[in-house]
Amino acid sequence: MMKKIISIIIIIAVVLSATYLIGSGYIINGGVYIGEYTVSEDGTEMTFKTGIPTSMGYIRGYKDVGGGVKPHYLKFYNTFGGLNSSWGAKSEFVLTLDKEDTEIYVFRGNDEYEYELVLQKNEETGIWERVK
Repeated sequence: MMKKIISIIIIIAVVLSATYLIGSGYIINGGVYIGEYTVSEDGTEMTFKTGIPTSMGYIRGYKDVGGGVKPHYLKFYNTFGGLNSSWGAKSEFVLTLDKEDTEIYVFRGNDEYEYELVLQKNEETGIWERVK
């Protein structure tokens, strides 16, 4: 009977640990900033580097929830493995652009619509610029 209880406790601990380690990779990080960025010569791709202003945490990927053309709404996700794990960490990403794209927003809060405009295409020059 005691072995059965210990086995159940171990199984529960393993399941909870696995859930935490994997589930942490689906947490949206609202503190990500876009650092250096370059646009391909044909204007179809933007390669950008990301960072986090705190000493803790890494990014594993992003999702563009803007629906494609014109504004891009980017949500960045933490890495798997917990608070300061680098499991699956990346800092450089590529965003597919369309000629009609004009703005790039980054998710900033708890509300699903809380985004900050960080990059905007200059209508006159066609060059992407930081928004101040």
